[in-house]
Amino acid sequence: MIYAMSDIHGCLEPFEQALATIDLTDGTSKLILLGDYIDRGPQSLEVIQRIMDLQQAFPNRVVALKGNHEEMLLEYIDNASDAAFAQSWWAGDQNLATTKSMLDPNDFAHLKRLLARNDAEQAYRFAVSCMKRDHADVIEWMHSLPLYYKSPFNQVFVHAGVDEETHDLWELGTPREWFLGMPYSEYLGNQFYLDIIVGHTSTAVASGNPSHRGIWHDGASHYYVDGCVVVTGTIPVLRYDESSGTYHGEGLDTSAR
Repeated sequence: MIYAMSDIHGCLEPFEQALATIDLTDGTSKLILLGDYIDRGPQSLEVIQRIMDLQQAFPNRVVALKGNHEEMLLEYIDNASDAAFAQSWWAGDQNLATTKSMLDPNDFAHLKRLLARNDAEQAYRFAVSCMKRDHADVIEWMHSLPLYYKSPFNQVFVHAGVDEETHDLWELGTPREWFLGMPYSEYLGNQFYLDIIVGHTSTAVASGNPSHRGIWHDGASHYYVDGCVVVTGTIPVLRYDESSGTYHGEGLDTSAR
C-alpha cells in the first residue's frame, strides 16, 4: 500500500489522526508526504519532528517532499543579512505561528519586544539566529527534502505539479518553482503518461466545489490531496493498492484507476 497526504501546515492533532488510519508495520507499505508541513497552524516544529521520528522508525518507507512553505522558510533563514527580507518574513508567517513554534518562550517574548519597538530587521535576525542555534537539524532536514518521488507504479508524487508538455523529459524540463508552486489549473483534466499526485491547492478549489472534502480526481491523470486542514480540521489520506492498481480515499466517490 502507498499512502499519501499533504499540506499539514503545523496542525499536529489532525496529522496524528490521519497517521492513525495507516499501517506501516507490514514492512512494505510507504507513506509519501507532499510538503507544506509548516505555517498557519500552531505546531510547525512539532509536525516536522514527528515526520523525522517516523523516518527513523520506518527507514526508506516515509518519503517527505519539499513544499513551497519549506522553501520560503529556508529562503528567509538563508537571507537573514538582507534587510529586504524582514517585512516579507512577518507577512508570510501568519500570526508568527511558525516562528513561535521554533523559539523557546523567553526568546519569543524578546522577539515580541523587538517588534513592539518597530525593529523588524533586528527581530528578523534574532529569530533566525535562534532557529539556527536550536534547530540546525531541522533546517538541514528541510534543505535535504526532494522535490518529487517516482514510484514503480507509473506515478509521480509532487507538491504542486510538473511540466507535462515536456512529456518524458519532465524531470529536466520542469522549472523548480513549478514543482513547488505550479498553478493547479495548468494541466487540469490533461491525460499524462503518469499519474500525478499533488497537494498545494485545496481540493475544494481544484474541484470547483467549495463544499468538497477529501481527495479529488480530475477524471484524467491528477489526484489532489490537500484537504485544507486549517478550514476542515482534517487531513485526507490517499491510498493506492498496488495489487489492484486502484486509488481509495475520502472524497473519491468510487475507487479510481
